[in-house]
Amino acid sequence: MSDSPNRPNRRSGSAPSSAGPFDSAAPGVDLDAALAAVDEHFDTFVEELQELCRIRSRRQEADQMAATATFLKGSVERWGGQAEIVPWEHSHPYVLAEIGGGARRLLHFNHYDVEVEPTGDDAEWISPPYAAEIHDGRLYARGVADDKGALLSRVHAAAVWRLTGQEPPVTSRYIMEGKRWLHSPGLGGFVAGHADRLAADAALWENSWCDGDGRPLLKLGEKGILYLRLTSTTLNRTLTSQNTVLLPSATARLTGALGCLVHPDGSSAVPGLADGARVPTDAERSMLERLPFDGEFLRERAGVRAFTGGQSDTEAAVAIRTVPSITITGIEGGDNADDITLGIPATATAKVEVRLVADQDPEQVLSAIGTHLADRGFADVAVEVMATSRPHLTDHTDPFVGLVAETARAAYQAEPLIEPYTQWIGNQGVLTGMPIVGVGVSRADAGIDGPNEHIRLEDYRMGVKHVVRIMAALAVTP
Repeated sequence: MSDSPNRPNRRSGSAPSSAGPFDSAAPGVDLDAALAAVDEHFDTFVEELQELCRIRSRRQEADQMAATATFLKGSVERWGGQAEIVPWEHSHPYVLAEIGGGARRLLHFNHYDVEVEPTGDDAEWISPPYAAEIHDGRLYARGVADDKGALLSRVHAAAVWRLTGQEPPVTSRYIMEGKRWLHSPGLGGFVAGHADRLAADAALWENSWCDGDGRPLLKLGEKGILYLRLTSTTLNRTLTSQNTVLLPSATARLTGALGCLVHPDGSSAVPGLADGARVPTDAERSMLERLPFDGEFLRERAGVRAFTGGQSDTEAAVAIRTVPSITITGIEGGDNADDITLGIPATATAKVEVRLVADQDPEQVLSAIGTHLADRGFADVAVEVMATSRPHLTDHTDPFVGLVAETARAAYQAEPLIEPYTQWIGNQGVLTGMPIVGVGVSRADAGIDGPNEHIRLEDYRMGVKHVVRIMAALAVTP
């Protein structure tokens, strides 16, 4: 892969710089030259993204995950930075990297594994999922929207400064995660063990997107999670059901316990489950109500006529982001063979997911659930914690949020959407002491984790330019 300015490229007309409070540059910084370099070297950037997407970085394929980490290390080094592959417990290797520049530091958090859940039939793709082919101005590849495109856009944004002979206005630090499991059990320990190398003035979080009108979405938070396994054990072994009048059934016991956790409509029945949850301010609620929410699409997809409690679309848009929830995600116990069977189940298990909103403490919620089970006579039901993460929220009035929004206006020539709360779970809570904003290079209809996942090349171009502008603005912002 070469990088020659004489090669034809996918250059498009660039909008003129938009004057604003965050468009001033530090002395000696030529923002216009850096933005022009994105166009000049765009073919090379896209080719490198294609190469990355051709690596089959699936969590169950350790060799492919290792190859991805090696590629990313090489990419950072190619563009003038330093990178280290760091093996870590409960995870595939992390890539810890830095592209040096000005005194202020911008942290970029992204992951490089490509599968979160079943991804459908490969035969439905218009081209093979790891071919990384371009069709009609769109790059199709598994993981390109979540999260390889966003990841590499941050590296390319730092690269353009050196390609114009400039020192980057800020020092970019990168944590690239290779998840072995969805809940990232090794991340907290990794961040704590490398706190000095991850310290920064602000952070750009992994993937976000633009809506159908091309307006960038700036995500300011993530929900936390408390994932539990409940187990009822009532007998030493399964015995014939002729003894039902004498012996307790594990399935009956477990369903009784689950029944005291949720109401028949699925809403929480646990007193104190929402304790500590942040109540949205009037300004935050107004922002949430303005966010697009296609309730009709969701109801049609789910096959229901109305949302729980008859919530309107506007109410639903707020509730899905701000209300803690408890979900019984699976139940197993007894004999479900397609035949007549006679037995009292000795054990039964269920998985329970609790989504936490800003300011909630997983330990406090766990205590509330345990107390409620005991109070209802189910102290014998064992509760195992499978995963936790703390919720996080960056205040929308933080100056860094204003900086990212203002630079988004200039980069996209569109008014950004600010999402102060999201329905997504994540691990932002491991980072403390800095504002965090999620930005990305895809669209809401990108087909993430399904057939034909893709990004538009022009969205990639604008995403790189947005981060370039963020770097320039952060360097001169108090």
